[in-house]
Amino acid sequence: MRLRVLSSLVFVAALTSNATPLVVAGDFLSGTYLDPAMQRKDVFAHRVWNAWPEYRAVYNRPRYVGGHIAHIVEPTSQEAMAWKINKENGNYANHRGRYVPLYYYPKPWEVLNTRARPDFTAQDNLQTGQE
Repeated sequence: MRLRVLSSLVFVAALTSNATPLVVAGDFLSGTYLDPAMQRKDVFAHRVWNAWPEYRAVYNRPRYVGGHIAHIVEPTSQEAMAWKINKENGNYANHRGRYVPLYYYPKPWEVLNTRARPDFTAQDNLQTGQE
């Protein structure tokens, strides 16, 4: 018991003392890359960094090697399925431009004739004569 009290008193004294600075919870992340509020200098200017658009943004498909690896690792991923469609269409072999698929069928929420749920509480109130 005495040891706990003594250790807590030493800890409080160390926190209040200016001679031994301890790291407190608020300063734990300051100065590290994990601190979201820390301002960092922009090393690469935006006009230099964004001068070349990304492959995916230009062609609307993953790169061939990355898509092939994704197809091997997880064939049902979005990148793997996009790679497979573009490979089957010959977009990689023929160096074709952007491929945007068009769908000519209605969306599921347009086909299903769904309506709002019936309001049973309003019907019960009407039947009992309450408002």
